[in-house]
Amino acid sequence: MHARGATLVLTLAFLLRCASSFDSSNVVFVIVSQTEPYHASVAARLKQNIESQVLEVENRNPTVHITHEDFPVPGAWTIIPLLGPLVDKYGGGDVRWVLFLETHTAVRWRNLIDALTAADVQKDTMWIGYPLSDEEPTIIHHFTYYEDLEEEGGFVYPHFASGFAMRLELMETLRRQVERGEWKLEADFSIDPSFELAQLVYRGADSPGPLLTPEMSFCVVSGDNCATYPRQFDICGSAVPEESIFFAVKTWSGFHSTRAKVVKKTWGKHVTNILFFSDKTDPSLPAIDTGVPNSKSGHCVKTVAILKLVLQKVADMPHIKWIFLADDDTILGVQRLCEVLSCYRGGADVTVIGERYGYGYGKTNGANKGFDYITGGGGTVLSVSAAAILSECACAGLTAPDDMTLGACGQHRYNITVTHSPLFHQARPQDYSREVLARDRPVSFHGHSSPEPMRVYATWFQHDHIARKRRVKDEL
Repeated sequence: MHARGATLVLTLAFLLRCASSFDSSNVVFVIVSQTEPYHASVAARLKQNIESQVLEVENRNPTVHITHEDFPVPGAWTIIPLLGPLVDKYGGGDVRWVLFLETHTAVRWRNLIDALTAADVQKDTMWIGYPLSDEEPTIIHHFTYYEDLEEEGGFVYPHFASGFAMRLELMETLRRQVERGEWKLEADFSIDPSFELAQLVYRGADSPGPLLTPEMSFCVVSGDNCATYPRQFDICGSAVPEESIFFAVKTWSGFHSTRAKVVKKTWGKHVTNILFFSDKTDPSLPAIDTGVPNSKSGHCVKTVAILKLVLQKVADMPHIKWIFLADDDTILGVQRLCEVLSCYRGGADVTVIGERYGYGYGKTNGANKGFDYITGGGGTVLSVSAAAILSECACAGLTAPDDMTLGACGQHRYNITVTHSPLFHQARPQDYSREVLARDRPVSFHGHSSPEPMRVYATWFQHDHIARKRRVKDEL
C-alpha cells in the first residue's frame, strides 16, 4: 500500500508537469553575487552545480546568471535595479519565472521543478519563498508593522538565503511602479532588501499587491524534501591568527566606565592588539585622545582620525593584516571573526567587510547614483591597505555619518567595492527573525539595550572563546 501510494504521488507530479508544459526553459536563475574573489568563486560553483543538475534531468542547458558578471548594475543586491534589465531581456519570451538565489543557496532541481510547476499552475500565485515575519516592530525595518494583515498572519517577506521566485509579469508590474515614482525607499536607504522588496510588492492596505506565497520546500535547513536551503559559511583553511588583527574601538569619555568596560569584560579580553580611541586619554582602558571633540552623531572626522592613528601604530607591526573598527557597544565573537577572515585577503589587498547597507537605490533605469557602505555598529573589517586609502577621505563636517562617507568616498573616488557578510549584525539579536540567525554562527551584534550585553555575549560568543582557550592550553 505504501509503495502504491508513492507511485500515485509520482504519477500525479508527472501529469501536473506535463499538463502545464513547464520546464527549465521557463525559468531564469539569478545568483546575486559579489565581485570579491571568494564570493565570486562560490557563485561560479553554484552556477556549475545548477547547470549539471538540469542537464542530467532534462538534457538541456539552463539559463543561469551571475549578477556581477551579467548584470553589474549598482545596487543589484537590492533586486529592484535588476527588474528592468531582466524584463527587457526576457519579456515576451518563454520565461515565466525568475529564481533569485544567494551564492550560498543550495539547489535541488528535482524538488525545485515540482515546486515551480505547482506555483505556475496557480495563476494567482505571483511569488514564492520561505516566509519570514517580525514578532515586533524593529528598527531595521523602519518600525513598519502592517496591523491590517493580522488575519493573514502578519506581513511576511522572503528569506533571501533560501532563494525566492517571482513571475516575470509581477516583475514587469513592479518595474512600472518604480519608474512612475509610485514607490520609494524609506529615506532612500536599503537596509534589509527582502523586507523592502516585499513592501514594494504589497504597496499598502489601500492598494495591496500580492503577498508572498509560502513555499516550505524553500527550506531554512537541509531536508530530503527541500528544493533550496542556505549552506553554512565554511572556513577556507585555518582561522587567521587573532594577533594579525588590530582592534580599534571608538568611544568617548562618558562611556569609559560603562560601554568600554563591557568590551574589556567580554571579547576585549580575548584579543592581543586592542586600543580605545576617545576624546580623553585613559590609561586604564587604555584609551588615547584622538584630538577630535565628541559629537552626538556622525563621527566622520573622528573615524578618519582613528584610521590615521591606527596606521601609525601598525606601521612597525608587519604581522598586522587586518584592522577591525568597532563601536564601544559592538558585541563580537573573536573566534568566529578569525574563521571568517580565512576566506579573504588582508594586508596589501584592498578589502572591506561587514554588513552592507545602501543609499540612493530604487531606480530601475540604471541611472542611479547610489552607493554601498558597511554599517559600523556590527564592526568594519579593513585590510591595512584599505584603511590607508580610506584614511584619505574627506568629511563634510564633524557630524557627517562616518560609515556612509567612507562608503561613498571609497566607491566613487577610489573604486572600492565593499564585501557583504550576513554574519555581521548592526542591530540586536531580537531585531532579526529566528530563521535568519539560525543560518550560521554570527560574528557580531550591536547595542547595549535589553537584553543586556553581557547576556548577549554569553549566549552567542562566550562558548567559542572558552573552546579556543582550551585548545590553546592543550596545544601547550
